Amino acid sequence: MRGAMDGQLKFEAEFFRKNNNLTVRREKQIRLIQVRTVHLLLLLVLALLAALVISRAASYVLSCEALQVRQFRLRGQPVYARAQVRAILSRHGGNILAMDVKGLQAQLQQVPEIAAVSIRRALPDTVEIAFTLRRPFYRHFSNGSFRLLDEAGRELGRQEQAPPGLIPLRGDETAIQAIAPFGRELRPLRERIEYVAWGEPRGMELKLLDADEVFYPGENDFAGRIGQYFRIKGRLGLDAGVQRVDLRIPGRIYFELHEEPQGES
Repeated sequence: MRGAMDGQLKFEAEFFRKNNNLTVRREKQIRLIQVRTVHLLLLLVLALLAALVISRAASYVLSCEALQVRQFRLRGQPVYARAQVRAILSRHGGNILAMDVKGLQAQLQQVPEIAAVSIRRALPDTVEIAFTLRRPFYRHFSNGSFRLLDEAGRELGRQEQAPPGLIPLRGDETAIQAIAPFGRELRPLRERIEYVAWGEPRGMELKLLDADEVFYPGENDFAGRIGQYFRIKGRLGLDAGVQRVDLRIPGRIYFELHEEPQGES
């Protein structure tokens, strides 16, 4: 009888202990959820306050009068495309921090005279732009003005007067594009050239200021081949009689005389 009562008491004690543990655990979970909820609410409030502060700060910065672009400082600016550059810059301004620098750079590099451009913000109100330019190498008279072309045959600009120091080109656009790749060969003769032209089947036609002859120099070593011709010219006894000189075949010189259809040396 006594043993049965002891067992009953142990069972009841164990039941109440487990039930009490469940109650304590449940209360702890509730308190933990409440604490986490409060923390999340606090973090949310702080995030909203931070967003509000950032928004107000950004709005102030973007509207700040001291940060509005007031001038563009240009270094090595284009010679022939200044009006085009000014037009592009007039479309850019406003807040210096919000300026689309990459967009401005892309638009400037579409100008043929500009090979490259770098842009730097000089706070608070100045944008510095440095240009790398393509230089004119040829000139071509067309429609009452002179086209200025670089060594690739790219038109950089136009002007009314013939610019000095540029190689005159004759012919149409096809001739210009055929001649342009020979810029390296023409460069040593640049100051002596009266004009260059192109015609099939002979190709390049070259006239020098200090010679009466018209030369067909082939595709390479223009200066060397023409120099070789002048070294032997005196021995030919034809100082005043040569009209055209064909140098296209290495080691050979063909010439055409004024009074005869053609000769060979």
